[in-house]
Amino acid sequence: MGSDWPSILDGLRSLQTARKPEVCRPRSSDRIGFAFSSRDRFVFTLRTLKTIDSERGFDLVWNDGSERREVPELSRYFVFRNARLAEVNYGVRGGADAAICFGLRRLLELGYDYIGLIENDIILRPGWFQTLLSLFDLAAVDGLTVGAASVLGYQSRVLEYRRDYSVDWARGAAMVLFTRTAAQLLLENYPSLKMTSQQIRGFYAERFGVALHVPEWAVGSRWMDGPMSVDWGYAAFLYSHGYACVGSIPSFVHDLEFDVRQVLRTSYVGAGLNESGLAHPRIEASAEVSRGSQVTLCP
Repeated sequence: MGSDWPSILDGLRSLQTARKPEVCRPRSSDRIGFAFSSRDRFVFTLRTLKTIDSERGFDLVWNDGSERREVPELSRYFVFRNARLAEVNYGVRGGADAAICFGLRRLLELGYDYIGLIENDIILRPGWFQTLLSLFDLAAVDGLTVGAASVLGYQSRVLEYRRDYSVDWARGAAMVLFTRTAAQLLLENYPSLKMTSQQIRGFYAERFGVALHVPEWAVGSRWMDGPMSVDWGYAAFLYSHGYACVGSIPSFVHDLEFDVRQVLRTSYVGAGLNESGLAHPRIEASAEVSRGSQVTLCP
């Protein structure tokens, strides 16, 4: 009786009705800022910066935690032609989560309306910024209130492919843009966002009737379980507050650090997946699907 589950969009609208999230869609007067995190890796940092700077209309707050001097020096002589460098902060230490929290907090303090994160190991294709902004409006046509949008998409992390965008179940810190309210919620609840893979699968089973099939979480026929990095919990947390997480079709980002097929055993979201529907199987509906319970796939 998998058909008894509401559609993904109906499930999201139900959460929105219950939680009443603040509706935000980018306007020309809005201030948009990205926290750019770097820690050594000079070549990666330079390549990422060049592709970030292919677009204009936003500010960059550069937060560096390098132990070597090459990247801090790069921040002093790199000439931005499109993006506006608002400030550089040196000595941001404490690991990835500390850098993320520092970036979110600083952008909130500076009063930005939309608050983004970009890490120094990705390549962005031209057109990435306007595509990113358009996602908020595209999802709004379907009645969704967006809390997080990204132009970095992996097929295994999509819930459903819509006509012009994807509804995603995972939204990492490598490349993302939050509304101000969503960023505040995340920052105020760090690090309690941390979830195990079992809890994440349980959340989407319970809320949306979807059995996540995540290749990088499986060894043979067995699932790995244990605490995930905090950013794996971003999307579930935002959905629980009525905010959708959406992505572009196709992905405008490629990773520099690793081969996605080999490491994550998936592919980037590619062109042609528009309107292809659910990316994971439905669950056989039962009287109650509890967090972390075993689920039965629909035939």
